[in-house]
Amino acid sequence: MSGMYMDETKSKKVRKVRVWGKGQLTIPAEIRNALDIGENTYLEIFRAGNAIIATPEKIMVKELADSVKREMNKNNINLESLLEELREGSHQYEK
Repeated sequence: MSGMYMDETKSKKVRKVRVWGKGQLTIPAEIRNALDIGENTYLEIFRAGNAIIATPEKIMVKELADSVKREMNKNNINLESLLEELREGSHQYEK
């Protein structure tokens, strides 16, 4: 697995971003456009283990969980292998 966000028409590479002062970061334009995130869009953000998940406010947590589950099933990824990959840091980053 090389990252996953749910827009089938876009690259699924994990994006590496820098955290700036006061915890600010820039969401790559490709992801902002795919999720219709514009200026003043509110995001729901929460911690899932050692990961941070941010969704546009209009997306409900159950919908997000269902979407992640579908992607994992489609790509034959189980939770254990996902967590192991995260622990090993075996992601391929794209600038």
